[in-house]
Amino acid sequence: MFGYVKVYAPELKVREQEGYRALYCGLCREMGRCDGQCARLMLSYDLVFLALVRLCVTGEAPTFRPRRCLVHPLRRRPMGEDCEALAHSARCAALLNYWKCRDDCADERGWRRLRAYLLLPFLAVGRRRVRRVYAELDGRIAEHLAALSRLEREGVDSVDLPADAFGELLRELCVFGLEGVSAKLAAEIGYHVGRWIYLVDALDDREADAKRGAYNPLIPHFGALALTEEQKETMAAHLVEDLMGVERALDLLDEDEIPYRDGMAILKNILYLGMPRVAREVLGEDEGEG
Repeated sequence: MFGYVKVYAPELKVREQEGYRALYCGLCREMGRCDGQCARLMLSYDLVFLALVRLCVTGEAPTFRPRRCLVHPLRRRPMGEDCEALAHSARCAALLNYWKCRDDCADERGWRRLRAYLLLPFLAVGRRRVRRVYAELDGRIAEHLAALSRLEREGVDSVDLPADAFGELLRELCVFGLEGVSAKLAAEIGYHVGRWIYLVDALDDREADAKRGAYNPLIPHFGALALTEEQKETMAAHLVEDLMGVERALDLLDEDEIPYRDGMAILKNILYLGMPRVAREVLGEDEGEG
């Protein structure tokens, strides 16, 4: 369900793009430390977004240091480190990857199910490590995923109910461990981004889900055929509404008090350019500009 929260790279400054990659590399390294090397294969830029949100709402400043890695052994690359936001994102990744793999063992077929069974023991080790400090969050993730699975098993004829359930899950990831204003802003961002991800994923998988008889909240409303212009406009409006919810939360942040200014610039790039571009592509409206 992840992979939709992206920057629009052509509009990033060189310094911002280097920082974005450094956070990605730093998160990869942090995941290897807390969850084992297999977990690094499941890294996505969505988790970098989570780290950026935490950096901006808490006022933490990341440290970048040139390092080598197995993928790039010859040339040192900047990597984020000594950063609670990256550590938090890595722990969330450990828990999410485990529960996603559990779901795949139950719901997928063929190679995907076999792959999940092979990965599960390794991911379970990482989850046990993280549970020592994130047991409460692990329990909340399990509860929200169980609620979402229940709605999907029942085939609920609603788009908002499962989207809300996934939004609540992302809210938990963003807000866990925070208090006060930081918690309120992170909660709003997480909730609306979670809803947006669920809706975009449902749009993207609608035809494939119809062919294999899987649940998709959009099929009862739109069927499996190509969307009409009116249906596209309806879904585009829902997606824009959630992006506006994120925008309202970001507008409450005082940029003068954010040490990592590039982090805020990257977040705005994702919100105003990257995510709308992904939505247009999924809706079949992107003309390939840029």
